[in-house]
Amino acid sequence: MALGYELTAAGFLFSLVVTVAVPCRILWGWLGSFRVAPGAVMAGLALGMAGSVAVTGLFTAAWPVAAMGLVGAMLSATAMSWHGILLSETARLAPAGRAGAVTGGVLSFGQIGAFLGPSVFSLLLHLTGGYGAGWAVCAIPAVWVGVSLLHSRATVERGEVQTARTAGVNTPL
Repeated sequence: MALGYELTAAGFLFSLVVTVAVPCRILWGWLGSFRVAPGAVMAGLALGMAGSVAVTGLFTAAWPVAAMGLVGAMLSATAMSWHGILLSETARLAPAGRAGAVTGGVLSFGQIGAFLGPSVFSLLLHLTGGYGAGWAVCAIPAVWVGVSLLHSRATVERGEVQTARTAGVNTPL
């Protein structure tokens, strides 16, 4: 009711935007498998998630329902659609015979966020009386992950070029 909508109307809008996650999981998997490096896809998803979470914190009763639905759809396309590509990449990078243990560890670590996120959000709501601070804090881990993935990708690319140069191999950029 903070934005003035009845619970059923808000739930209906949420149920519509959540359906975006299903085709997006397939799309991100396809992109990360055949078109774009998985790390770049995950970086884009993390930064898209951070942006849509931050914009969600700006919602007011004056926002049109369609605009909130669009932001919610973007949040669904990112925050609810990254699991498959993350687990696929985790399994690919895991040591031989350890894919199950490593992906299980990643999921366990993710559940810490699933527990702490709502707790921190609730605390900030209690302390500030508004949702904006909670949404802003929720965006921080996604920004960190997105920037880290982009940074590690750039570092690897520079390292590969440097290694090729020192080995005397002609590698196109």
